[in-house]
Formats: sequence, C-alpha cells, structure tokens
Amino acid sequence: MNEKSRPDVREQAYQIIRRFSNDSQHCLCLNGENRFFFGTEVCGVIPYTLSRGKAMSQGDPACRTEDTGILLDEYLAFCGQNGYHPVFNSVSADVADQLRLKGLRVLKYGEEAILDLGSYSLSGGKKGALRRNTAKLNRAGVTLEEYRPEEARDIALEREIAGLEEQWYAGKRLRLTYSVGDLHFEEPYGRRYFITRDAEGELQTVLSFLPYHRGRGYCVDVMYRRPDGLTGAMEHAIISAAMKMKEDGVEEVSLNIAPLAGIDVSKPDTNWVERLMYAIYQNMDFGYDFKNLYRFKSKFGPTTWKMRYLVYDPKMPLLNLALSITNTKGVRNIRFYLRYARFFASLFLYPERYRKHNTK
Repeated sequence: MNEKSRPDVREQAYQIIRRFSNDSQHCLCLNGENRFFFGTEVCGVIPYTLSRGKAMSQGDPACRTEDTGILLDEYLAFCGQNGYHPVFNSVSADVADQLRLKGLRVLKYGEEAILDLGSYSLSGGKKGALRRNTAKLNRAGVTLEEYRPEEARDIALEREIAGLEEQWYAGKRLRLTYSVGDLHFEEPYGRRYFITRDAEGELQTVLSFLPYHRGRGYCVDVMYRRPDGLTGAMEHAIISAAMKMKEDGVEEVSLNIAPLAGIDVSKPDTNWVERLMYAIYQNMDFGYDFKNLYRFKSKFGPTTWKMRYLVYDPKMPLLNLALSITNTKGVRNIRFYLRYARFFASLFLYPERYRKHNTK
C-alpha cells in the first residue's frame, strides 16, 4: 500500500515505527514530504520520497527483524511496477546484505557516531578541549532547559526559537531537507527538545532528538546556534542534553551519521561510485560540508562508529545517483545543480586534480 503523507497516514506509520523502531533514522521520516509503503503480507513500513525517478528511503525498514526480507521484496516489487529506481540511504549492514542478495549494489555511505551513556565520559586526553569548554560554559552560567510541547505549547518560546533558526540559516547557501529534519512542534512524535541560555537569558542553542529503540536511544536531529554566540555553545548543549537523558534512563545517544566518512579508495577493487563519493567528501562543501561534519562529531570521542551503507539500483544514471549521495531531496536551487554538475564533469575529465590521500 502506497500512501501520501496525510496526518492520519503519518500517525499509522508512527505507530508501526514506535512498535518496531530499532533504527535512529526512523522518526526522521515522519514529515509532510514523505510517502509511506505499508506491507501487506507483514506489518511494517518503509518511508520514502520521490525525486527525479528515484524512490529514496532513509534507514532500515520498520518491522520485525524476521519480516525484513518479505517487506523488502514487497517494496522492490512496488518500485518495479511504478518504474522507480530504489535508493536505500544509510541502512545497516544486515539490511545491506539482504539487498545485495536481491541484486542491488551496496557501498559504504558513512559512519554513525554513538555515545553509550553507560560508559561515556569526558575523561581522556582526546576530549580535553571538549571537557574544558563544557566546564567553562557551566561556570559562565550557561544552563540547559527542556521544552515539552506535547505537554504544553509555549508560543513565545517557539517564536524565540524561530528567530534563532532564521539567524542560523541567514548565512547558509542552501537548506537541505532530505536527512536534515525540522522541529515539528505541532507533531513531535516523541522528540525531545533542549535549549541553552547564557547568564543574561539570551538563547544560545536549540536541539531536537529523535527517539528509537522505544525511547532507550535518542538521535540528534536539529541543531541551531546563535551565529555570534558563545564559543563551544553547541558542544556544551549536546553534552548537557546527553547527561540529562542519561539521568532519565536513556541508554545511548546517536550524533547521527557523518555522510561519506571513512570510504577507502586505496583498496584494489575500488569502483567509480566510491571514487565519486570520496571526491565529493574531500572537495565539496556547497550545501553540505561533509568533512567538517565528521570532524565535529569526532570531537565527542564516540563510543562506537556504526557503519552505514548506500544501496541502489545498478541501472540508475550517474548524475541521479550522485544527487542521492549528497542528500539533496527537495532542493530546488539551480546553483546547487550547476555546481555539482560542473564538479562531476571536472572529476571525470581531470581526475588527477582530485587524487588525495585516503584520510578523514
């Protein structure tokens, strides 16, 4: 069953995700831009969006683990009947293995940074700067507050947050919407929202976290900070929110996925798509600065880096696949397309320009 994203259909999808959620990416898909494929033989859902002939999904299917193969077969049949090229973005190793056996191609897409709150701490030399900055902002009077719109809406606060959001995006060339979420105060779907203020009460940061593992895990989604705000304010906010959730019994926090990180182009069987992904990671920062995003997540010294994979229809055209890799669903900016098209042409005409060491 293929349904557009009406509120009642999103609620149906949410109830399935809430019941079976084991993936940090699930609740990211509960927005007005997604469609939902519901299983008929098994109880499950695959959120997806249509873009340039692609059916693009994010994360693993939401269903019982033993039903994954059946749900994938139903979804692939649906894509075939409608002439869609399926693209599975950021799936786990287990799902990638199943899709490989069904004739799709699998590539490493990136790495997800996980903080195991049971063992995580700020001790250790590698976290020295993070530890000092967090302590410095605590001493300066920066405080964390949690906002719970499901209990009671605070319209004045939401206006304040909207003002900070506008400041945050004012200097951005593009606002991507594929794997970057929104705040959704009207339909929180279990999100947790945190803000930080300085000693004068000035709003410094806004964070939202998506639930998974039935609330035992939360994945950071939206991150806004005051552009002229305190140095280290976002790092302080993430650590403070994680520690608050730990007090509440949360077991792990995902810092979400660092796309294209850790792709190894030194291996002898490296293919052209991996080289393309690596070149994008090393050279492109228009719309999405992949390299700096990885570096930001690395500051926290994640307990685990979990591998994520891109799985796609091998018949998909190059440019269409490349735009999937860069997480650009919904972008309607001609400068973006021209910038990436020019880069791809240059990459294939002059590949020696983009040969760099295989480093993150």
